[in-house]
Order: sequence, then C-alpha cells, then structure tokens
Amino acid sequence: MNKCKFCGSSSYGSGCAYGPNRIHVRSGTDGSTCVYCGSFSYGSGCAYSPDRNHKRENGFGKCVYCGSSSHGSGCAYSPTRMHEH
Repeated sequence: MNKCKFCGSSSYGSGCAYGPNRIHVRSGTDGSTCVYCGSFSYGSGCAYSPDRNHKRENGFGKCVYCGSSSHGSGCAYSPTRMHEH
C-alpha cells in the first residue's frame, strides 16, 4: 500500500502535518490513480487537490493532469495549461 510521502499516513485529504497545504500526497503509485484522492479519473473533481484537479505522481509518458501523450501547451487541467510528464 502506498503512503503519504510527507508523513507516512495511509490517509487522503487534509491533516498531513508536513505536506504542502497540510494535504496528504501519495507516493509510490503506479501512475494510474490521483495522488490526492486515489481516483482513476482525470480532470476536475478532486476533493483534496489544491486546485481541485486530479494529478498523477508519474504519467508514464502521459500528462499527469489529463492523460494525453501530447507535449507543450493545450492541457485543460494543468495550472500552467502545459502538458506535464
């Protein structure tokens, strides 16, 4: 089971004493789930993310915000509107 990379808890959401914005962020994921909530979804709707968008730890060749294999601008969910891999 993966745990919060800042405090080692298995919790999601707020309550992390060491994380940015006091939010738990999972590490050790396989890139298939959101690091903030564990959902398989992309895009908006994450209850725990600071910007309410789901994000992967590692996109494995795909954008961590939208799942596209594109590079550069055009990601609708990235805060910078750039695809991040």
